[in-house]
Amino acid sequence: MFKILAFAFMIIDHIGLFFFPEMTEFRIIGRLAFPFFAFGIAFGYTKTKNVIKYGERLLLLALISQPIFSLLLHNGKLNICFTLFLGLLAISIYDKVKKPWLKILGLIILSLFTFWLKVDYGVYGVLMILFFYIFRNNIYLIIAQSLLTFVFVLITPTSFLQIFAIPAFFIIYYFKQYDFKINKVIAYLFYPVHLLIIYLILLFLK
Repeated sequence: MFKILAFAFMIIDHIGLFFFPEMTEFRIIGRLAFPFFAFGIAFGYTKTKNVIKYGERLLLLALISQPIFSLLLHNGKLNICFTLFLGLLAISIYDKVKKPWLKILGLIILSLFTFWLKVDYGVYGVLMILFFYIFRNNIYLIIAQSLLTFVFVLITPTSFLQIFAIPAFFIIYYFKQYDFKINKVIAYLFYPVHLLIIYLILLFLK
């Protein structure tokens, strides 16, 4: 269910971004998409038998998606799949590194690396993924994610629409037991394929 919601909200967001930029409603609904993708990474980490292969698939998807992402947006950023990959790496550091000071140092270095790479959603996106893992089993999930979002909006006022992501945290916390699997090939190819379709439609319209 969550992957389907993530794809649906992402399509709505991109329809607004590329075809109806004057209609803020599309972008507001689209803010719900990323939390579902972020939760999917944290949930996938708890279920995967091989986190290295999981990371390799995300990185490969990121590399495949980047050319079409750059053609569409021209913003100098790396696409959201890189953010998901770095979020998975943050969870691995948090989970695998036993010494607290090394754990903190590793996460700080990763955060700086995120700034340098200019990934979509930046440190905010990586921390959201990490918080979904840390607070996955208690009510503090909603509080932590909401506070993170408020801080992000205060620091980057141009991203004020991100405040509309908060309802997604409630949906995820209260309905996560109803999630179900979809075909893995569809799940991985949906992002680059839908970007390609949007690009081709824009070319046709021009």
